[in-house]
Amino acid sequence: MARVMTVRGSIEGAELGVTLSHEHVLISMAYAFPAAGPEATKPITMDQLGVLRNDMMRNVNTITLDESCDPVGELTKAREAGVDTIVDLTPPELSRNPAGLARISEASGVNIICGTGHYLRLQQRPETKRFIDESPPEAIAEPMIRDLTEGIGDTGIRAGVIGEIGLFSPVHPGELKTLEAAVLAHRATGAPLFVHLMEVPIAEYALRVLDRVEPDWERVVFCHMDFDIRDLTWHRRALERGINVEFDFFGSTWWPHEWYLHFPTDPQRLTALSRLADEGYGRQLVVSHDVCTRLQLTAYGGFGYGYLRSVVPGMIDALGLDPALLDRFMVENTRRILTG
Repeated sequence: MARVMTVRGSIEGAELGVTLSHEHVLISMAYAFPAAGPEATKPITMDQLGVLRNDMMRNVNTITLDESCDPVGELTKAREAGVDTIVDLTPPELSRNPAGLARISEASGVNIICGTGHYLRLQQRPETKRFIDESPPEAIAEPMIRDLTEGIGDTGIRAGVIGEIGLFSPVHPGELKTLEAAVLAHRATGAPLFVHLMEVPIAEYALRVLDRVEPDWERVVFCHMDFDIRDLTWHRRALERGINVEFDFFGSTWWPHEWYLHFPTDPQRLTALSRLADEGYGRQLVVSHDVCTRLQLTAYGGFGYGYLRSVVPGMIDALGLDPALLDRFMVENTRRILTG
């Protein structure tokens, strides 16, 4: 079986075990949402949790995961729940920290796979915007290829996947160019490609790029496809191409407004996944939590990284769904995507 690159070196595909395909361990979204006013930097307390779930950007601490959040403790709880591997899709724009991930992986015993590539235009610094605007896709792909084959900066730590490559709404031309570059890096290295879709219908724009530049379809993942599952048209169009569809908001309790008025419940997610599996797409479905705020951590009243292994199996049983689905999504499918 092919080997997979983690932040502590390559491992056999069989060592991946139960894998969360989309998480963040160290991250900050503060660049695009800078702190403003006296409330913005106050320590998070219990009486604020309800308010912050409705407006998480009002406190910079909410959207920052660092060493003060006890990531080793959080991942140790996940390991105790049965999680073996985490794919950390934090891009450079969101404070990617491969050396920090290596320390946390060593201390917690959880394998961590680091990503490469560019995130949403909204989060990019001026120099990154200029680089993307002024460069052809081939030049944008080069740093991704270096991250995957030589190492990230001077850390000596290699990325193992590409992503999450960000597409916002409306989609910026630079984001589409970056996606094309990511496909070039994907084809050059064989690394799987994770595409962040800010809304499900943005899949249309991603598919236009992919149809033109032809990736290895079975190693492409469309992320956040559970923003809205009332209509599965775009899910099926991606699946028909061979793309993997990711439902990665399990355990989330912090999207109650604006774009997320139709955010599904976890039983609705499971029912939709079961339906798609019954239609023949079971080998193309993966699940995760996309932990990226403190409110999702156990220390702040969230479910943490272990929810899919500790709580969701009981939910599957109560719904009368196939209990084997979870291992298929988190073991078989993730191993195929990551190893090729």
